[in-house]
Amino acid sequence: MKPEYIVLHHSFTKDNTLLADSIAIRKYHMETNGWADIGYHFVVEQVAGIWSTSLGRRSNVSGAHCTHSNMNRKSLGVCVVGNYDAESLSMEGTLYVSRFIVALMMNHGIPAEKVIGHRDAGMMAGFDWRVVGRAGVRQFKSCPGVLFPMDLIRNMIYGVNP
Repeated sequence: MKPEYIVLHHSFTKDNTLLADSIAIRKYHMETNGWADIGYHFVVEQVAGIWSTSLGRRSNVSGAHCTHSNMNRKSLGVCVVGNYDAESLSMEGTLYVSRFIVALMMNHGIPAEKVIGHRDAGMMAGFDWRVVGRAGVRQFKSCPGVLFPMDLIRNMIYGVNP
């Protein structure tokens, strides 16, 4: 696989901050979902107060993180541990994620406009995360979360030429 996009996700769980949540995510994806590996290519999290990135699937292997718009076959999936529907990412976390995304862009030749949230892939497929139905349920997930600083990250990476 030659990635054309970077798709950002959130784990929709509170960051443990003391232990590596990426291990639990991998275990869940493999044991509960029956997948060959974790669905993401990278997991960003804070462990013992230090921001770090764990490797998931190899970058040349299709992911299992976003079926919409065929993103599994043409993107790198990056999960930022946390529930960004309930809390916002710290500025320190935002800077770390932005720098990591820039490194991925440079290594894989991916332009800034192709760094998207999971919800953006849904919008590309015709689903709008902002539309709420009768039962109060969104038409599509808000991933990477309504409080995730997607616009700020886009501003930070804009102008980077891979």
